[in-house]
Amino acid sequence: MRFLDYLQVIIRLIRPERNRKGQRVLQDFHEYGLARTTDIAEAPPPQTPLECLQRIADVRAIHTLIAGATARLTWKVAKRYNGTEIPDEFRSRSLDRYAGHIVADYIVLGQAFFSENFTYISPLEAFPDTTLSIQRPNGTPLQSAFWLLRQFWELNRAETQILSLMGAAAFLYPKDSNMPLTGDELTQLRKNLQDKVRKGGVGGIEPVSVPIELIPIPIDNQKYRLIEIRTQLIRELCNLFQIDSSLLNDPENKTYSNKTLALKALYTNVIIPTAYEVAYALQTRTLDYVITIETSNIELLHEDRVAQADYVLKLLQAGLITPDKAKSLLELD
Repeated sequence: MRFLDYLQVIIRLIRPERNRKGQRVLQDFHEYGLARTTDIAEAPPPQTPLECLQRIADVRAIHTLIAGATARLTWKVAKRYNGTEIPDEFRSRSLDRYAGHIVADYIVLGQAFFSENFTYISPLEAFPDTTLSIQRPNGTPLQSAFWLLRQFWELNRAETQILSLMGAAAFLYPKDSNMPLTGDELTQLRKNLQDKVRKGGVGGIEPVSVPIELIPIPIDNQKYRLIEIRTQLIRELCNLFQIDSSLLNDPENKTYSNKTLALKALYTNVIIPTAYEVAYALQTRTLDYVITIETSNIELLHEDRVAQADYVLKLLQAGLITPDKAKSLLELD
């Protein structure tokens, strides 16, 4: 046993750094709460915004929605040098790739971590001495809604417990026998039944040696109103982040027209304003760089851009703005 312990220490010492990624992944799963317990009823409720993101699927859905929408924007980085701005292609590609995660963390967690090259860093991997960060001035909306997140947690527990009751063990007694089964006979019967259960993919079966009466536990999902409760909680969660609930599959708000308008509102009210806020915060944190954002590839905003172009052209024709200013307003420079 002592030899095996020494061997494990030696392996850890000579293992290349790149091979520790798998170990990091396993540790992340444990920190995400996926390996803490096999029974959700025994797990403590989340206490911090990061724990809510890790362990409540609806909060994760908000985060994923924001990250995906932000990824449609185009981010560019230029370095300040002697009063001029020189495009930095490397940092532009890096920020354009990771901006979605940075903005999503900034909105949902109230802070985001990144490297000097604008590479995203997970909160689980962040170290205060070596990691840059930006803080949202008012924090995260989750800080004022832990009562709501606790309801999500309790709802998940209730649904899990109800589903577990659906797989309650069945009891079986051979009616043709007038004598109770012996221990060996019961063991053999149990083995035979479990083999058939595994092949058929059905629930567990437990044989007993004496006659019993089976009283099933009634399961009435409509009685518990779980779907109605979840829908209401999702709407309140979406309201915290100014997001329309149709984007999170609200069963009563899922028409195509509603979803299209909801996506447009998401960009107009949440994604674009916050993206500019994040860009300013990144520039403030790294004074040597200028960050610009382009929204021209967002199809939902094309109608607004046409209206804006008409307005800018009218201002230009009236002599109220210069051609250079018009190009700047239309993001053509």
